[in-house]
Amino acid sequence: MKSWLRVIATTSMIAAAAIVPAGAQAEPAPAAGARYVALGDSGAATTGVAELDVTAPLRCVRSTVNAPKLVAERLDLAVDDRTCSSAEIPDLYTSQGPGIAPQLDALGPATEIVTLHIGANDADMTEFILGQCHAGAATGGCAAAADPEWDRRIDAIAPAYAAALDEIARRAPRATVFVDGWPTYLTDTSCPAMLGLLDADAAYIQSKFDRLNTVVAGEAAAHGAVYLDTVTASREFGMCADPALRWFDPILADQTLLPYHPTLAGQRGVAALIVDAVAASGVLNR
Repeated sequence: MKSWLRVIATTSMIAAAAIVPAGAQAEPAPAAGARYVALGDSGAATTGVAELDVTAPLRCVRSTVNAPKLVAERLDLAVDDRTCSSAEIPDLYTSQGPGIAPQLDALGPATEIVTLHIGANDADMTEFILGQCHAGAATGGCAAAADPEWDRRIDAIAPAYAAALDEIARRAPRATVFVDGWPTYLTDTSCPAMLGLLDADAAYIQSKFDRLNTVVAGEAAAHGAVYLDTVTASREFGMCADPALRWFDPILADQTLLPYHPTLAGQRGVAALIVDAVAASGVLNR
């Protein structure tokens, strides 16, 4: 999500600039399209700077052990990983910055598998979570003063998401698209690692991710994509879980430096669900 990634991307650029060739070009677009293409934002791109892929555009903060790369390893496929931190749906079509090609450029008639995780930035999830829930914890919290604008912004991504799925199908007519939603971040209680977040606000934040999942799942079903429910599998592994098990780092991030972003355990968990869905679809046996 955007606010955290603006800081971490700048740090990553400074740390890695000395070992990345100057004048790096945008990632080339294969004429026929890669067989497996990964699209999305930081939820798919990163596990933090500890596993930074310095061959990728630095502002994307893309990981060497993110879910797309783990899926590719399990399926013995090469992946054209175009995921990029802070990405919004329009960034699928246009360059997100210098050296970053539009994500959809990776698609083509040879593409068979597409994974897609995007939409949280379009719905301004970070801005509401930080600006209302965490900032307001000392004065009653966000659940007690629910802002209907948050729901409106979540619901408003539906047309753009639908159009993106249609464009993926147009560019890669043979591809099966696997859409993974947002796993369990919080349940009905908070914890010290969330630095004062109220219990009611923990449940409230999760309800917004659940609403986002409902929007995306609906568009996936309507446009022929396979939707993966990641909430159930991650129910016991939210930000207040044992650090060795949790799928996301809390505010006191000790694994990724990125609160509300997936740990390696989280990326492994999502990757396993995607691998199972790909196997069940039979796409690799065509």
